Amino acid sequence: RERERERERERERERERESPSLSFEICPGPAKELLGTINRNGAICPFCGEPIKFDYIREQGKKHGLKPILMAIVADGPEGRLYLPANEFHEQIADISRPNKYPDGALSGKALVNIGLYGFTSTSDLFTNRQLVALTTFCNLIPEIQQKVQNAAIQAGMANDNVSLADGGSGAKAYGEAVGVYLAFLIDKLTDYHSSICSWHAGKELIRNTFGRQAIPMVWDFTEANIFCNSSGSVRSMMSWVIKSIQALPKTLNSGTAIQWDATQDNGLRSIMVSTDPPYYDNISYADLADFFYIWMRWSLKTTYPQLFSTILTPKNPELVATPYRFDGSKVKAKEFFEDGMLQTCRNLYTYSRDDIPVTIYYAFKQSETDSDANTASSGWETMLSAIINAGFTITGTWPMRTEMENRTIASGANALASSIIIVCRKNSGQKPKISLRDFLAELKQEMPFALEKLQDANIAPVDLAQSAIGPGIAVFSRYRAVVQADGTEMSVRDALKIINRELDSHLNDKVGQIDSGTSFCLSLYTQKGFNAISFGDADTLARSKNTSVEALARADILTSAKGSVQLIVREDLKVFSVQDLTPYPQIWLITQQSAESLTTKGLEGVAEIFSCLDDTTISQVKALCYQLYAIAEKKGWTSEALVYNDMIISWDTTRARTEQLREANRKTKHVQKDLFE
Repeated sequence: RERERERERERERERERESPSLSFEICPGPAKELLGTINRNGAICPFCGEPIKFDYIREQGKKHGLKPILMAIVADGPEGRLYLPANEFHEQIADISRPNKYPDGALSGKALVNIGLYGFTSTSDLFTNRQLVALTTFCNLIPEIQQKVQNAAIQAGMANDNVSLADGGSGAKAYGEAVGVYLAFLIDKLTDYHSSICSWHAGKELIRNTFGRQAIPMVWDFTEANIFCNSSGSVRSMMSWVIKSIQALPKTLNSGTAIQWDATQDNGLRSIMVSTDPPYYDNISYADLADFFYIWMRWSLKTTYPQLFSTILTPKNPELVATPYRFDGSKVKAKEFFEDGMLQTCRNLYTYSRDDIPVTIYYAFKQSETDSDANTASSGWETMLSAIINAGFTITGTWPMRTEMENRTIASGANALASSIIIVCRKNSGQKPKISLRDFLAELKQEMPFALEKLQDANIAPVDLAQSAIGPGIAVFSRYRAVVQADGTEMSVRDALKIINRELDSHLNDKVGQIDSGTSFCLSLYTQKGFNAISFGDADTLARSKNTSVEALARADILTSAKGSVQLIVREDLKVFSVQDLTPYPQIWLITQQSAESLTTKGLEGVAEIFSCLDDTTISQVKALCYQLYAIAEKKGWTSEALVYNDMIISWDTTRARTEQLREANRKTKHVQKDLFE
């Protein structure tokens, strides 16, 4: 059998010699726009140009594995990055054998969603051989360093009590082990920058870490960092982050206590302030992803903390997430598991918390479920809010808090939440009454607009608005024991969410206000078709209802009308109007589109230049239209469109500040001109 395997390996090498080879060339000068060889539909063969389906690529990956090929080398030059071609010597250095022993474990659940399709089934598959050698070498050095530190501590006069850190020791042995713990943090930090999931950020010319988001994505061209350099991913760079963390720890004599505890069980705490960040329904399964780091920490610290690292991989089943694969694929059982566990957890929080201090719960789950009647709700929010209310809390509000870094990786350009939503809860005081649906709607219409005004005045990102709007609405719902519908049944939290989201839509429509007829037409056309074509008959009927005409808007270069179809002109192709030219045209629509395009091409300065020529009322209408256009694009699934309007609001404060500076400069210029004229 061994001889047969050797003959097969020789035949494989022969096939490789006969097969066409890939080579890469560094081309200096302005970059050419290349489409690449991978897109959403599959791949393109670099040799013959023929398309290759993903099914074939995945089959080959599972059967034979995907072999990495060295493309280029990035180096530090006197004036920035240098991109150098890789030669045979570089390829030989990179092509080394795996170490004899290294941390490993099977990937499971959400960690397998993407990469599992291509044959990556274990954690070691996510590292090149060279990375495995480097990381394993560092791990194996920790016991040696711990011993050296312990010996040095004894020589310095520290007690040689031989009591370990795990047993509460404070002498030389525990001191040496503590240093080993910090070094284990360093190695875990290194793994985030030394895997085959690390991509290259072409714009900033630096390496992206593995977990730019809470997932393990498939990365086709990855970056292998130099662990001994002075740039991103190096030991020195990663060590600096560990040191910063240690330096930021409290230095007072008062100590804190951390206890690992099952949240569904009573831990005995009473009369405390509670602020917590629970799991987000089925959004992220941290236990699946944690194995990426756990195996390295266990390799380094299993002798320091034998009890803590007794399992080969992290336990999965107790994690409070609605993950169907842990229930034989049943979404119903997964939902029930989450609901029961979250309700018991919230009941415990009610027991622990003080009466005079609100409980704050951080939640970052996007409402993305729309039914056949276009009503928006969310199982994640429904189960979370139901658990809070049924545990005995009244929800008094939801507030956004910016918690995400601006440079985080977003999958497929998706509009991910920029904030976590803080749910503010208080214990109920006494028995709550019931309320009729009619009275509930009346209170909702009275309270929600004011609360939404405050959110928009604070320039909350449109992507966060729907989540933040839950607060004022659910506050009304949760202050009563039940909302009784016309048929006598009690309203569910899910139905309440649908009504709250309808009120948000109504508010956004009202905020646009008395816009000009042309803008009203463009908004209605955008709602129906976006920038896609609609029949002339339907467009003409819509235009007449808005007191305008297709012909007039076509002459104004707002839309095209030809061959029986009408289509809004995309913002990048719109004629550039000066503000003074807009009077007969859809003013708010054009200003909004021109500002959005200017933000993309010129940045904040371009938008501020436009705004400086407008009055505040018009600017407010532009802002309201941005919120409305975002809501439309989000519901239609037009991700890139929604992102444009989201960016407009995110930059609103800075844009307005620059607008005032330009206005002041214009006033001074006019004043000087007036003096000169006089």
